[in-house]
Amino acid sequence: MSIENQTPEEHEHPPIGTWVLLIVTAIGMTVAWLFLYLGIFLPRGTVS
Repeated sequence: MSIENQTPEEHEHPPIGTWVLLIVTAIGMTVAWLFLYLGIFLPRGTVS
């Protein structure tokens, strides 16, 4: 079936893979930031 014969509902799909990649990357960066902030920065205490 060619694109010309398709209705708009048949060939316009949301970019699922793009959203999954975006969400996975955002979660990974948030977890890394939380580890650095809560696991490394805060336990070292104030600057002396």
